[in-house]
Amino acid sequence: MRLIFKIVIGVVAVAVLGAGAAAVLGVLSMSSDTHPSCEELPTAAEATVALTRNQALAEDIEALGDGISVGVGKPCPEGQDRALIQVTYGSKSEREAVGRQLADRDGFGVPVHLVRR
Repeated sequence: MRLIFKIVIGVVAVAVLGAGAAAVLGVLSMSSDTHPSCEELPTAAEATVALTRNQALAEDIEALGDGISVGVGKPCPEGQDRALIQVTYGSKSEREAVGRQLADRDGFGVPVHLVRR
């Protein structure tokens, strides 16, 4: 009976460690937003035009919270003329609201990168 008890404890310990590792990896992978590679991004001029054409969407997104701002972001190394629409937010609830707004609308026509400030 002691051997069965040890096996059960071992199985439970492995399951708990596995679940903990999966939870940590899930949190880490969900905590950072990514964007396409620099080679795939539009030029800064194209991103600026897209933002100008979709100013109403940008204003609606900014209205979702005091800490939200929308602008043209340049995530690539200096010297590369690549850009995207960058939405900066301050909280998880703001991020979720921005995500819902983007899902409900047609977007900007160029990639959007969400950045927590």
